[in-house]
Amino acid sequence: MASAAADTVEQLVSDATLQPLLGEGFDAKAFATGIIQCQMVGETLQKLTNGITALDKELYTQVVTNYEDLLSQATGIEALESVLKMMQTRIDSLRTAVDRISTKVVDPYQKIVARTTQLARLQATCDLLRKVIRMLYLMKRLKSQMQGGSREITKVAQTFSEIDQLTQGGELNGIQILEEEKAWLARTRREVESQAKRMVMQGLELMNPTQVGVSLQVFHNLGQLSPTLLSLLTGYSGAIQHEIQNALDPATLMQGGEVGGGPGRSTLPTLGSSASWKAALWTRLDKLANSIHKSYSQVHQLHVVLVKKRDPMTQVSFLESITGTDAHQLLTHFWDSITENLRVELTAAAKASTFLNQAFESDYPKLVRAFSDLLSRVEQLSIPESQPSGYLQPPVLSSNNNAASSAFETALIKALSPFEKAYLSRSLSRLFESVNQLFGPGGRSLPREDELHNIIKTITSELAAASGSSPLGGVIARNVEKTVKLFNNKCEQMMSTNRDSLQVSGPPNSAQLRNIAIVNTLHAFNKLMTENILSLSALSQSASVIIAGALEPMVTQMQTIVSLFVEEVQRVLEQMVASMHQESFAGELKEDSVLGTPDAPCSGFMREMQSFTARIHSQHLSRYHCQEEVGRQLREVTVRVLELYVRHVCLLRPLSEGGKMRVATDTAQVELALAPFHSKLAELGRPYKMLRALRRLLFLASEHLLTEASGIGDALPYSCALNYLFSRAPRELKSPHQVQGWSQKEYSDWMDRQLLEKDRLAFIQATLDTYANKVRSQGHSQYAPIYPVMIELLKRGLEKCS
Repeated sequence: MASAAADTVEQLVSDATLQPLLGEGFDAKAFATGIIQCQMVGETLQKLTNGITALDKELYTQVVTNYEDLLSQATGIEALESVLKMMQTRIDSLRTAVDRISTKVVDPYQKIVARTTQLARLQATCDLLRKVIRMLYLMKRLKSQMQGGSREITKVAQTFSEIDQLTQGGELNGIQILEEEKAWLARTRREVESQAKRMVMQGLELMNPTQVGVSLQVFHNLGQLSPTLLSLLTGYSGAIQHEIQNALDPATLMQGGEVGGGPGRSTLPTLGSSASWKAALWTRLDKLANSIHKSYSQVHQLHVVLVKKRDPMTQVSFLESITGTDAHQLLTHFWDSITENLRVELTAAAKASTFLNQAFESDYPKLVRAFSDLLSRVEQLSIPESQPSGYLQPPVLSSNNNAASSAFETALIKALSPFEKAYLSRSLSRLFESVNQLFGPGGRSLPREDELHNIIKTITSELAAASGSSPLGGVIARNVEKTVKLFNNKCEQMMSTNRDSLQVSGPPNSAQLRNIAIVNTLHAFNKLMTENILSLSALSQSASVIIAGALEPMVTQMQTIVSLFVEEVQRVLEQMVASMHQESFAGELKEDSVLGTPDAPCSGFMREMQSFTARIHSQHLSRYHCQEEVGRQLREVTVRVLELYVRHVCLLRPLSEGGKMRVATDTAQVELALAPFHSKLAELGRPYKMLRALRRLLFLASEHLLTEASGIGDALPYSCALNYLFSRAPRELKSPHQVQGWSQKEYSDWMDRQLLEKDRLAFIQATLDTYANKVRSQGHSQYAPIYPVMIELLKRGLEKCS
């Protein structure tokens, strides 16, 4: 039955006609109208009737099924209502008690509020009366102190400070007894301020720190310290600006002298009076520097007192209480204002007067020197002669504060910078002109060495003019650097780099003579610069570094020209040494030959080398004036030729006893051949020892090769000795280059690339191993007599390299 009722309800819910009945916004009238319009009244009524019947049955079923639960819930509701009624009764009782207590508290509270307000007003009245009494007392004391004059001025200021504290907030305004004294207080205050200003000005004028300190204490007590300092600094800046304007006024520059009359004539000197104008101008600028120094000294004195004086309550110095920053800011700002006034007024004066503009630009170093002297005097103010007790040194321009000093100098140079560019341009033009004149039109004429003094004089003159200022000296040094580069570039443009400039087969041609002349000119100019410019006592270290750096490319240029020719000479000598393999050293020993004597017959390549070196030195190398540089490069050539000679001698094969005799003679003759390049071969060290060891090795018996007397491994490398011992071996034991199918020159080139002795020995070891394998493969039981000696030397060499 329950299932049937549930099915009936499900059908009602799913019926599309009855769906609107389930919506929250169901409208009965609209639903009925729709049913009538659709002519479904009977059918709809039947469905509604069935649905109502089904719902009634379902409700009945639910009540019957859940009877006990419904009954218990109904009983709980009755209990809840009982509890709610009890709570409502208690709430009403509490509200009644609160109303009764409120009635007892409100009246006392209102009385307390009234009494409190009355007490506060009484206290305010008492405070006001106390302030009035205190004001009356302070005014009475002030009148008494005013009778003491300047001696009591500090106490007067302190009294005013207390009066200011009492009158803050305007509480005493409108009180008749005090209003009557306001005019007198204002008049007295102005009088005290005026007296303190006169005192501080007089103290600064006389450089009296005590008087300055008293006046500053007065202003501090009056609360006027910051405005007063601002007024003082503004006054000093204005006075300095006025002094600058008067010093640069062209209309008054020649008072009492002949000055052109008429409109527009006051800015130009009359004919012949330029010297007088300039003298008057520099005299005024000297006086201006003195005036600026005096003003700065007074501000410095003010600064010292501000650092020393401290607030007795906070122990903060007056200066820190004003600026709130580091103590050097006051002087820094004042110096900046001075330099800014200088910059503005100098620029304006130069625009107004052509003469002044020309004077400042042409005599710019003098202008810089005048104010650099001022800066030096300002720096001396940093450390006073006597320091009072408790004195705190202001960190400005002290001897160990280079940053501050540099900042002051930078600010001064910046003020004069409008004229620096023009002066530097003229200076550079003078320097360039001195170079261009020497090289002639088109820059193809090389200057004589005596003409180089003209450039040195010009450079010396420019550097001497800037000697009074390090920054200006550094900038002029940059101009000198450009001048040196121009000189070097002109010489480089004239240099010849074609094959004609490298020929070594005859006397020097025109291209080589020109290159030699260029080197000599560069050498002479570099020597003059070093002796006359870099040694100037007035030249700063930074300027010396700049100029010395400019000379380095010049030295490099000289080295390049010389090295190009010397490298060609070395190439020819290497070819001559390698040509020894084209001669035969297998001839028989002549009975009348004397071992290694200079008059013994030598090889053809050695005679050619002797003739070549003597001719190259006399015709070419001796013409260079930079013999120190030439000697350095020739020393390297000599070392290379000796090492190459020893290497190729060790590669000679076959080498008979007669051949050894000729090699010994060549070894003696090679020293004579290289003497024009380096007269003392013994000073070369290891290469010369190799040569001497080679001569001993030529005639040393095989059984003595392993002794220390042979020099192998010490003076003569193991690889060279082993290459030589191949000449004592039979033909079956081929040399390393023969095994590889190389020529002696190719083998030598390979050794140039293999700089490690270990790699060279490994190559020789491979050759000996090839020989040993061949002997074993042929079934022979004996090796060549020299083979064991070579193996032992190889072993020693490898052990030494490991």
